[in-house]
Amino acid sequence: MDIRPLRSPIYVVLTAPSGAVSAKLELTIDSTLRYTIIKDCTAGSTVTFEIAELARDYIQTPQCWNISGVAAFFANSTQIEITRAVKFYDAANAGGSQVGSTNSDTFNGFDGYGEWVEGANSEIPKGATNAFLISKLDGTNYEFFAPASTILRISATDTNDDIVNISNITSGSSDSTYSYRSSTLNIKVVDCSRYTPTQIMFVNKFGALQPLFFFTKKVDVINTKSETFQRNIIDTSTTTPSYFRPAVGGYPSYPHSIETYNKNGKKAYSLSSGYYPEKANTFFEQLLLSEAVWIIINNIPIPVIVKSSNLTFKTSLNDKLVDYTIDFEEAQDFINNVR
Repeated sequence: MDIRPLRSPIYVVLTAPSGAVSAKLELTIDSTLRYTIIKDCTAGSTVTFEIAELARDYIQTPQCWNISGVAAFFANSTQIEITRAVKFYDAANAGGSQVGSTNSDTFNGFDGYGEWVEGANSEIPKGATNAFLISKLDGTNYEFFAPASTILRISATDTNDDIVNISNITSGSSDSTYSYRSSTLNIKVVDCSRYTPTQIMFVNKFGALQPLFFFTKKVDVINTKSETFQRNIIDTSTTTPSYFRPAVGGYPSYPHSIETYNKNGKKAYSLSSGYYPEKANTFFEQLLLSEAVWIIINNIPIPVIVKSSNLTFKTSLNDKLVDYTIDFEEAQDFINNVR
């Protein structure tokens, strides 16, 4: 079964057969008919439907979460099964009789994207030798960079081209490999004796959750915001003055004449990647283009937004060593105000 990324358009382009006056698209998602679209057509001319935007409404964004009392966190990439069927009719509004046979196709939809250079209706690689849902850094081999003795959560596709969330991959004390189907993941262990690495989880171009480690400096910041108003603190009480009412007709000095309210903040992080090979630039590119990102702190996934909006790609020729600093901000307020 083909695998299509739903963040990019999926066009259905068919030529209307002789006698056709209207065309009807039926879009079924996970065995439930969700959309029926009818449009006029002219025999011999093409009819075009775009279905990715419709289908994406029904896919759940891949998620990272933790359960209280459980040391590990969980990562779940998601998919939907899409069936589209196009029929032509000899009357308007899909009336009269069907002309010709039904044109149908069934495929899996992942929450990924195709690049412009890949052209229209791009597909996500599949098959036993393309099992892991991460980019092949040299176009041939899967390669990943991790600290020693670390659990890696990486998604793959099984023999039915469905997503499998693999959580039993562990890096060793030195470089190692992990095999699934006929694909091999080369795990490169990075020495990080000075700093504690920070793990980021994000949804990559294939619509799958992928870890990415920042091996060196991490800077924590809190940014606050509030509103203020100036209030009247004149004491008009006629009762006996006291410490709390120092003078009738005067004003006390202890309260705020400018009152603060709606005070809250957001935590932010500046992460340094450490040195990566130039071929790993695609990981950072996909991170900046991701719509769902988490930072892992104390084994708890915390939703964040990538605040760095541009990245100058470094090369070994121009820059000798390739490292990046990327800024993140938590996707929720510091003070819990979820109601």
